[in-house]
Amino acid sequence: MFDLFDISKEEQEKILKQARRVLNGYRHLKRAYTLSMPQAHTQHYSGVSTSKTSRTSNESPELIRYLELGEKVEKIEQAVERVEFCDYLKNKYMLDSKLEQWKLADLSGYGIRRYNDKLRVALFDFAIAYGIVDFSKYDFIVETVSISRAQ
Repeated sequence: MFDLFDISKEEQEKILKQARRVLNGYRHLKRAYTLSMPQAHTQHYSGVSTSKTSRTSNESPELIRYLELGEKVEKIEQAVERVEFCDYLKNKYMLDSKLEQWKLADLSGYGIRRYNDKLRVALFDFAIAYGIVDFSKYDFIVETVSISRAQ
């Protein structure tokens, strides 16, 4: 999974831990977003600024909180959608009810060990899509292969 980059095992675990932390908080964030201003779901607020410096006096703090939570939820959802095995992340972290590990593996059609491998790949892909991984800190490993043409 990390073969192209010179990333230590400790760094790998740190990246995966951060990705898990963001995804574990998704349910709470989504619930807070839904509860923060339920009447706002029927209206569209595209012209409202969420910048603290450019707020006008008529923008309520509740509306600002609602929009900020919405941005965070949307950022996570967009990052998950960019992941190849996004169903693994959706089933584990984004459903309203938590499923047990064996049930998640059963839904994937794989055994638990293979499911966990694919989940780790999905978590790393999410970390890249979400911006957790900063590739400027790592060296890219390049191997050259020479091919000769037989005559």
